[in-house]
Amino acid sequence: MESSTASYKIRFLTGELAGRVFAVRNSGTMIGRRRDADIRPGGMDIAAEHVTLIPQTDHGVLLHVHENESAWVNGEEKNSNEDVMLSPGADVRIGKELTFVLEEDDALPDMDSAPDTTDDLEEETEELSGETEGEDSAVPGENSSDCTRYASAAELGELRKFNRSRQWHRRIVLTGGFALFLIIIAGAYVISKMQIENPVTWPGEVSGNFNDGEFRMEIEPNGKCLVYYPITPATVTKSDGNNHEIMTALGKNMDVPFHILFTVSTVPDGFNTTRKESFDNWRKRVSEQEGFAFLDDPQQEFYCPTESGFPYYLMSYTRQDKNFRWQGFASYMRYHDKEMVLLREVPANHFWRAERVLQSFGTFVVSPTMVDYYWEIPEQRMDGDSTRLLQRASYELRKNIAAAVWDDVDLMLRTLLCRAYETDDAVLTAAVVPLWREFREKQKVWYSQCCLAFQTYKNAGNSEGMNRIINECLKRFPSPDDHRHVKIMKNIWTIEE
Repeated sequence: MESSTASYKIRFLTGELAGRVFAVRNSGTMIGRRRDADIRPGGMDIAAEHVTLIPQTDHGVLLHVHENESAWVNGEEKNSNEDVMLSPGADVRIGKELTFVLEEDDALPDMDSAPDTTDDLEEETEELSGETEGEDSAVPGENSSDCTRYASAAELGELRKFNRSRQWHRRIVLTGGFALFLIIIAGAYVISKMQIENPVTWPGEVSGNFNDGEFRMEIEPNGKCLVYYPITPATVTKSDGNNHEIMTALGKNMDVPFHILFTVSTVPDGFNTTRKESFDNWRKRVSEQEGFAFLDDPQQEFYCPTESGFPYYLMSYTRQDKNFRWQGFASYMRYHDKEMVLLREVPANHFWRAERVLQSFGTFVVSPTMVDYYWEIPEQRMDGDSTRLLQRASYELRKNIAAAVWDDVDLMLRTLLCRAYETDDAVLTAAVVPLWREFREKQKVWYSQCCLAFQTYKNAGNSEGMNRIINECLKRFPSPDDHRHVKIMKNIWTIEE
């Protein structure tokens, strides 16, 4: 009989697939995050095409490491596009924690190379096509392709063994299918009896009787905000200054654990570090040190989305906390030299039920006063003496605001604010803060007038006037960090959203 490729399997020892066993296909088994990969672990440390296992006809399995990736075989690192022959017992690690061992699989014969037999194991003859020698022919001297010989005892044993395995496999499939059917029926009965919500709701959302708690905070200077959360019999809170941790529950039945974590910390050299720079540093730090894996790119959103709004970065993530995996949304904010991080998360296996309520209830509120006092750290400060800059800004603001050079006023005032707070200069702070408030108030009035003018032109069908308003507003509000820029781009011309 011809030799065939041996059967192998891999058993995962650590990582999210720990305890799982997978057969190694004769055609090759690819491990990666691609949709068509044979084994698809999660985690950003696993590439789309990480490694491929290919059984060999003689013995062992060839491990191919794809381009720009690496793996560790028996503790030795193997780099991209490197092939390694594995023997049973070989230990392989990919990514940070995913480890498996290669084993021989004797449970089933090689299905790709097994002969096509019938259920009749008593058949003891085999038709041969040019593979027998002359001395094995029933009629000497005839061409071997026309001959018939008796199967050997070993061949019959192999046929019987294969047939028994196939029948046993068929019984397992039928039994498993029946068991799955019973599980589905039982699950449907349990869901109907327990009235499990999918998706879950905020406690009180269905009945209209909310019982929410809140932590009010004041982040100097003039930053007023709060975190709110549902109060349940299982709610536990912990506070330290403006840092708060809440463990509560979601759902009408309060059956989904809900974890909220709000932290405030000072950014090193914060008045010279922009929001984007400090955000990138935070994301890198928690990814490397705290087990965060971010699932998408950051999206800029706004709290208090009236007028200029309060901008923040929003991302979905998962994180490992000891033996427990959480999944949720992270909001990253800056206020002067402080960074504020809000985590809203549920157990990863409940996220599919809780995603809607996590998106609908932000658990965080910013006051209009905090929006008025908010300003972005400039990427580059304006040069010049503080007194002269203060005089120039004051002169521009005494003009008709429509004639003022807004870009210059904005940069001058933010430069002065950075200098005042960075050096703790009370005199400069007292002089520049009122100018900033005056500038923001005049922006509000001018923008409100533009909204009314746009609506008037729209009602009159005056497209030229509408386009003039749009172009003028985009010149005044060019930054996507201002919510008015977003509304203009979306062609929203109401003062309240």
